[in-house]
Amino acid sequence: MQSVPRSYFILHTSYSKKTSEQDNDGPAREQIRGAHEDRDLTRRKLTKRRDRIPSALLKENPDEAIARVITTEGFYYVLRVEDGSEIRARTYKGTRSANPNATLVAIGDNVRLATPSPSENQDGSTHDYLIEEVLPRHTKLSRRAAGRRDAFEQVIVANVDLLVIVVSVGKPKLRSGIIDRYIVAGIEGGLDIVIAINKIDIAPEKEMDEAQYFQDVYQEVGYPVHLLSAINGSGIEGLKSEIAGKTSVFAGHSGVGKSSIINALLGREAAQTGKLQRKFKGGAHTTASSTLIPVEAIPDTFIADTPGVREFANFELDPQNLKFAFVEFQKYQERCAIPNCSHTHEPGCAVRQAVEDDKISIDRYSNYQKLFEEAKKEELTRLYNQ
Repeated sequence: MQSVPRSYFILHTSYSKKTSEQDNDGPAREQIRGAHEDRDLTRRKLTKRRDRIPSALLKENPDEAIARVITTEGFYYVLRVEDGSEIRARTYKGTRSANPNATLVAIGDNVRLATPSPSENQDGSTHDYLIEEVLPRHTKLSRRAAGRRDAFEQVIVANVDLLVIVVSVGKPKLRSGIIDRYIVAGIEGGLDIVIAINKIDIAPEKEMDEAQYFQDVYQEVGYPVHLLSAINGSGIEGLKSEIAGKTSVFAGHSGVGKSSIINALLGREAAQTGKLQRKFKGGAHTTASSTLIPVEAIPDTFIADTPGVREFANFELDPQNLKFAFVEFQKYQERCAIPNCSHTHEPGCAVRQAVEDDKISIDRYSNYQKLFEEAKKEELTRLYNQ
């Protein structure tokens, strides 16, 4: 009897097993085919959503945004479209963003929209929109999100031109530390910077002298500084010229009078104001969220009022590059004995010598030292968590 090669049994067994599995996989193949059909149907629905967007919202260039976020309203965002009208929109699970590891939607963001089907709105209406995509942010003011172990960027406002740092002569006391923190954040976010020192109408002589000292310090390094009073209008016209034709964000400690200044600039009661809290001798948190407000008297001018803060933490400070945010250092750092000098402890540091010679403000340098130490700690934490 002729022997059968072992390879025959292997091939025959393999073929039989494969045929059997194909017979049993009929239902599985149907499920897979059904899943693909569901995906195709979802894609067609999304295409129809875009088709249902009113033609007034569409632009000739599909890569341009069709709406801009101007404020929040509960779980919804209020957006302004090209013709100046306003609509409501919300995010959904499929909302995409070009800005990873950061706030999904911020005031000032440019977004693309889709319209939900009637079944996706609880009330069956179709008057609300879905935010389909958040476009890249050209500029921003951001901070480190509080209460998170991982590095997450909390974007306060996006796509603005100018950061107006608001401080007050007293109640709360003028502190240069918060000014320099905001300056660093503004530079990191690509913003121009202006400083407004409010409440000069109630300032005692000593505190007024201090305000004028800081006005000289910051003007010497290139930042416009306006001494003003939101109550009597002093200095408001000078600040108005700074913001003309720009989108500006006003930021600072609680109670410094941001909302009052904005009301004075607008000539109407647009931003909510409140009384000082006696307990802290500071301001109440009268602004709950950022809002983009048009300045009707000045063409192409918008103001973003932001909630007041007790503390402001910069997002991911870089100890190697922090010195470049202190522009007055650049005049001296080329003379430092050590290349890439941090200006904190190295021998032969020309920047520290300039501080001793009163050519660089001791207040600015002290603020730099604090930020540098904070940046080093953050860097070590990031390296440890990698």
